[in-house]
Amino acid sequence: MAKISGGTDIYLIPGDPITNVRAPRMFNKVFERCGLDAVMLPVQVRERDFAVWLKATFLARNVKGVIIAPPHKPQVVHLLDSCGLVARVARSVNIVRRTSEGQLEGDLFDGEGILGALDWFNIPYRGKRVLILGAGVSAAAIGVSLAQGGTTQGAEFIAFYDPVPGKAIGLATELDGFFDANVVAVDSSDPAGYDLVVNASAVGLGNDDPLPCDVDRMEPHAALFDILLRNQPTPLVRAARSRGLHAQPGFEMLIQQMPFYLDYFGLPEAAQMVREDANFVRELIYPTALAAEITQPLRYPCTSVASVA
Repeated sequence: MAKISGGTDIYLIPGDPITNVRAPRMFNKVFERCGLDAVMLPVQVRERDFAVWLKATFLARNVKGVIIAPPHKPQVVHLLDSCGLVARVARSVNIVRRTSEGQLEGDLFDGEGILGALDWFNIPYRGKRVLILGAGVSAAAIGVSLAQGGTTQGAEFIAFYDPVPGKAIGLATELDGFFDANVVAVDSSDPAGYDLVVNASAVGLGNDDPLPCDVDRMEPHAALFDILLRNQPTPLVRAARSRGLHAQPGFEMLIQQMPFYLDYFGLPEAAQMVREDANFVRELIYPTALAAEITQPLRYPCTSVASVA
C-alpha cells in the first residue's frame, strides 16, 4: 500500500460487525496495482448512528466513496438524493458516491455480482426456473437482477422461499408486478423442478445446522449457488458436489461486482484491469480448500443443461 498522505483518496466500508469484511483487502490490492493514491478502510458504525455518520462522512472532501456492509444497506435508500432502479426496487444500497454538485447518490450491484458469477461458471439462468432461498436484502437484489431481463435475458420463473411468514410473498408480489418474469412465493424449500437454486439465507452456515434445502431432491442437471462467504465450501455446497451437481460458493459474486464499483467511483482503468484478469483478487479471498479452483473453476457447458418443463 502506498504511503497515506493529505492527497490520498479515502474510501470507507461501514458495518457492524466489520471484523470479517473482505472488501478493503480487495480494493487496496487493486489501488496498489494501478498505482492509485487511494485506500479503503473498514469502520464500525452502529445501526442507530449510521444516518448521521453517512451525512457527516461526505463532508470530508477526500472521502470519495463508501461501500455499504450489513446491516446498513436498507437504511441508505432514504438518506440519498438519488439512487438506481435496482436499489429502489430492492430497497437496498451497497455503494454511495458524492456528485460534482455535492449530492449523494447510490446503487446496488449485488445483482450484477451474481449474474456475472453465474456467467463465469457457465451456470444458465436465462429462461430458467430459479428457487431463491431467503427473502432478505441480498435475495431481493438477486431476484430483481434475474427478473429485470425479462424471460429472454432473465429467468423465466423465480420462486422465493423464506421461513418467516409473509416475507417471501411480500417480495415476490412486488417483483412480479414490476417485471415480466413470473415471480412467486412458495411454502417449501423443496428444490425439485428447478434448474438453479440460490441460497441467499444464513441457514446452513454452521456444520451442525440443517441444510437450507434437500439436495437429494435437486434435478440431476440443476446447479446451486450459495452466496455465503464464511465457512466455504459450506455443508450445502459440499452436499451438492457430493451428488455430482455443479455447486459454487459466493466468492465470485464479490469479484464480479468489483468492476462495477470501480466504474461507479470514476476509476475506469482499474475496472478494466479487474475485468481482464481478477485472479490476483481471487487469491486474497478464496480459502485454501478452494484455491485450486481460482485458475481451474468448476464449469459445465451451457448446452449440457436441460430445462425442466
